Amino acid sequence: MNASHPLTEKTTAYWDGRSSNEHVGTRGDYPRSARSSLIGLPNSPSFGDHPVAGQAPANPMASSPPPHRFADGRSAREQLWGRDYELAQLAHFLELATRTGGALVVVGEPGVGKTALLNQVARQAAHDLHARQLRGAGFEFEAKLSFAGLHQLMLPVLHTLEGVAEPHRTALNTALGMDVGDPPDHIMLTTSLLVWLRQLAAEEPVALIFDDIQWTDPATARILSLVARRLEGMPVALVVSQRTGEGSPLDRRHVVELELAPIDAAASEALLREHSPHLHPAVRRRIEHVAAGNPLALVELPRGLSTGQEVGSEMLPESTPLTERLRRLFADRVEELPDSTRELLLLAALHGVDDASFAPLIAAAADDLVRAESTGLVHVARDGQHLRFRHPLTRAAIVEMATPGDRRSAHARLARLASNPFARALHRAESTVGFDDDVARDLDDAAITALGRGDVVRAITVMIRAAELTTDLPRRSRRLAEAAYLGSHVTGRMDGAQAMLHRARLANPDAVSTLESATAAASHLANSEGGVDSAHRMLTAALDATPRAEREPRALEAAVTTMLFICAFGGREELWAGFEDIVGRFAGELPRALSLSNITFGDPARSAPSELRELDSIVAMTDNDVNPVRVLQVAVAGHYVNRMPKRAVERVINDARAGGAVAAGATCLIMLAADAFFEGRWDEARHLSDECIAMCEEHGLKTIQWGGMSPRMLVAAGRGDKGFLAYAHEQMRNWALPRRAGAVPTFVANADGLLALGEGRFRDAYEHYLTIGKPGTFPVHEQVTMWTVLDVVEACVGSGLLDEAQLHVHAASNLGLREISPRLRLLCDAAAAFAAPDESYEQAFETVLASPLSDTWPFHLARVELAYGDRLRHHREMRRARPHLERAAGIFSALNALPWAERAAAALRATGQVRRRSFSQEATDLTPQEKEVARLAASGLSNKQIGERMFLSARTVSGHLYRVFPKLGVSSRAGLRDALMAVPPTGGPETRTTVVDRLE
Repeated sequence: MNASHPLTEKTTAYWDGRSSNEHVGTRGDYPRSARSSLIGLPNSPSFGDHPVAGQAPANPMASSPPPHRFADGRSAREQLWGRDYELAQLAHFLELATRTGGALVVVGEPGVGKTALLNQVARQAAHDLHARQLRGAGFEFEAKLSFAGLHQLMLPVLHTLEGVAEPHRTALNTALGMDVGDPPDHIMLTTSLLVWLRQLAAEEPVALIFDDIQWTDPATARILSLVARRLEGMPVALVVSQRTGEGSPLDRRHVVELELAPIDAAASEALLREHSPHLHPAVRRRIEHVAAGNPLALVELPRGLSTGQEVGSEMLPESTPLTERLRRLFADRVEELPDSTRELLLLAALHGVDDASFAPLIAAAADDLVRAESTGLVHVARDGQHLRFRHPLTRAAIVEMATPGDRRSAHARLARLASNPFARALHRAESTVGFDDDVARDLDDAAITALGRGDVVRAITVMIRAAELTTDLPRRSRRLAEAAYLGSHVTGRMDGAQAMLHRARLANPDAVSTLESATAAASHLANSEGGVDSAHRMLTAALDATPRAEREPRALEAAVTTMLFICAFGGREELWAGFEDIVGRFAGELPRALSLSNITFGDPARSAPSELRELDSIVAMTDNDVNPVRVLQVAVAGHYVNRMPKRAVERVINDARAGGAVAAGATCLIMLAADAFFEGRWDEARHLSDECIAMCEEHGLKTIQWGGMSPRMLVAAGRGDKGFLAYAHEQMRNWALPRRAGAVPTFVANADGLLALGEGRFRDAYEHYLTIGKPGTFPVHEQVTMWTVLDVVEACVGSGLLDEAQLHVHAASNLGLREISPRLRLLCDAAAAFAAPDESYEQAFETVLASPLSDTWPFHLARVELAYGDRLRHHREMRRARPHLERAAGIFSALNALPWAERAAAALRATGQVRRRSFSQEATDLTPQEKEVARLAASGLSNKQIGERMFLSARTVSGHLYRVFPKLGVSSRAGLRDALMAVPPTGGPETRTTVVDRLE
C-alpha cells in the first residue's frame, strides 16, 4: 500500500492527527468510589492507563466528524451509551474506506462493547453507505480448522465465485473446502481473495467485519493481515475487533487502531438505569464501581442479585456475584494458573486494607507474581508492597472461583498478618463459621472506627455481621436495630432499615421495647410515611422504660438525635417540651453539641452568649471531622444561629452524592441552600435545594424533602415564581397536614409573606406572618420568627401598623438578637430603621448602609436601599432618593428578583427619573478608587484588609462596594471577578437592558 494513503501513512495513521504509536482516546483511571464488601476493595488506581471513553482526544483533528446519526434517524447516543466519540470516528473511517479502502482494529477489554460497536458498524454500512457487509467471528474451538474464519466471512457470497477467473477461483475453492486439492500458498490466496473482493466491490462497496480475531484460526488471521495491507484504491473496508493484551495478527503499521476504553461515570449510570431501573442508589454505586465502566458488566451484574439486594433491603455479599457469562470472560486466564498463584491472587483479592501487611506475601511469591503479571491480570507497584488488579471484575471472579473453605482459610491467614485491629477484626469475622462473641465485640469496635472515618455503609455492614456472630439474642437484636437506625437516619436506606428492624424483632420478640429498636422504628417512621406524633410517643416511652444500667451511650445519643429531628418537623410546643425534659435528664450522657441544640436549634432566639461561645469552639473543632453523625449534630446546632462547619458539611454532601450518608447529606444540603439564599447566591440556593429534593425523592425521605423545599420556596418567593409556591401548597395539604408536620405550614407562610412583600401587598404579608407569631413576640420553638424580624416589621410598616412594628423591634432588642450573629445584627438594625420615626430614620438607615458587612447579604441590603429611597421620596428628597433606588433596582435585577426590581423601578419613576442608563453601562463609570476596591474584593480580601492597603476605613470600603455592586450588576463578592472582566475597556456601549429599562 502506498505510504501516502491518508489512512495508513506511518506518521499520520490516525484521522485525528495523531502519530501511529498513539491510541485514540484519552487516558484516565477506572471509577473507584463505592464500597465493595465487609472487607471492601481498596480505593487504589487500577493497573495500567485506561482511556475513558466518550471524550475527545487530546489533539483532535480540526475538522473532526460530527456525532453519527443513522439513516433511520436514530442517533448513536440512542444505541450505545458513552460511545458518541468512537461511533463518530468509525463513521468517518467507513465513509473514507468504502471509497478508497482501509483497515481498522477495535481493541478493548472483554465486555467493553467491541461486538456492540461492530454491530453499529454493520448497521451504518447497510443503511447509510449501502454497502455489502460480510461478517465473521473467531471461535476458540475452531482455531485448529484452517480457513474456518475465512469460510464464515465469505459464505454469504460463495455463489459469486463462479464469476472469478481461473486460477483464482480454484485457489479460493480449495481454501474454503469447496474442492479437494493442495492448499494454495498465502500469496496466491491473498491475490485471489483481493480479485474476488474487487469483483464484489464493482457492484457496491464492501464492509468486512470480523469479531474476536484473536480466536480465529492462524490461516484466516494471516490472510486477513495480508489483505489489510493491500486494500488501497478498492472500496473495501476491513474492521476487526481484538482483546487487549492478545497478540495481534495484523500489522499495526498499516492498520488504524481504535482503543475502546471503559465508558465514563455518567454513561455507566445511564446504562445501568436503563437496564436495571429499580436498583437502590447505593446498590447502583456498588455495581458501577465493580463494573468499572464495562458495559457488559453493568448489564449482567444486577442479574446476579436477589430482589432484596436490588432494593437495598438485604446487604450485598462480600464478593459481587458474577453471572456465568461474566465468569467465562474474566476467569479464563485465572483457571490456567497453578494453584499456588491462584492462592496468592485470592489473598490479594481479599486483602482490602491498604497497609504493609501484604508485603511479606509478595516478597515470598516471586515466581507466582511473574506468572500472574505475565497474564496481565495484576501489577506489582514499584514499592513492591502492593498488588493491583487490572480490573475489579477480575478480582471478583477470583473470589467467586474460590470455594467457601478456601476463602475462609485466606481470611484467617490475612487476619494473622494484619497490622491493625480494624483489618484483623474484619478478616476474623469472614473466617468464622457459626457464633463468636469475641469476634462480634471486635466488630463493634471496627464499626465505630468505620463510622469515625465517615464510611457509614461499611459501619452498617460490619454491625450486621457482628449481629450474625452474636449468641445472645437481645444483644443481637440491639446490633441489628443500631444498623437499622443508621440506615434510616444517616444513609437513607429506608427499605434496608425496615428489613433489618424486622430481623431484630425476629431475633428477639421483645425487641420492640428496647431503646435501640424504638429509635430505629421511630427514625424510619418519621423519615418515611409515618406521623411525627407516633414516632415521638414511641421514643418517649422507650426512654422512660430503659433502666440506666441497660442504657448504652450510643443508643441514648441516637434516640435523642431522632427526637430532635421529630420535634423540628413536628414544630409544636408539646413535642419540644418532651425533648427539653429528656435533654435535662440525660445532658451529662450526651454529646455537648446535641445538648446545645435544645436551645441553639430548638429555641435559638434565647441562645445565651456563653452557649454561643461554646458552640463556636465545637464548630471550629468539627471542620476537619469526617464522621457524618457528629458533623450533622454540630451543623444542626448552629443552623439557626448562623454557625456551620462548612468544610465538614460539604464532605458529608459529597459522600451522599457517592451513595454513602444520603440522609445526612440531604439535611446538610438544606443548610447550605439556606445560607446561599441569605447570602444572595440564589441560583446556587435553587440548585442545592433541587438536588436535596431529588435525592429525597429517590430514597423516599419524605420529611427531609420538606426541609429542602423551604429554601427553594424562598427563592421562588423572591423571584415571583407563583407556580412553585402553588405546588408547595398542594404538597402541604396532601402530605404534611395529615401527618401533623407543623413546621411545614410555617415554611409555606414564610414564603407567602416574602412574595407578598415583593409585590407590595403588605397587609397580605402581615396576615401570613401573623400565622407564625404575633408582632412583638418571638414564640418559643418558632425558630423562623428570628429570621423574619425584618419581614414582619416591613409588613407592619407597609400596613400602617407602626406601633406593632416598633413593638417587634423592641422585642428583638430585649431578646438580644443582635448579639447572636452578624446577619441578625443587620436584620435587627434594618428593622429598627424601617420603624424609626421621621426625626431619626436617616441616621438609622445610614448606620445600616455603613456597616462593613452589609454587602454580605445583598438581598437585605437592597431592601434597605429601597426602603430608604422610598422614605426620602415621601419627604420630597427626590435627588437623594434616586441613588438608593437605583442601587436597589440593580441588586434586585442581579438576583433576578423581579417583583422587588419592579417595586424599585416604580419608586424610581415616582422621583421623576423617566429613563436611566442600564446598570451594565454604569460599570464603565466606576471611579478609580471604586475599581481598586472592587478588584481587591474580587481577589478575596476582606473590607478590613482592603482598608489597610488603601488607607481607608472599613466603613468607607463597604460604602464603595454597595455602590459598585449595582453598577456591575452583581449581588455579592462572588460575581465581582467575572463582572470586572466583562467591563469594556474604554466604556464602549453595552446592549444589555435591565428591569428598569424594560419597565420604562
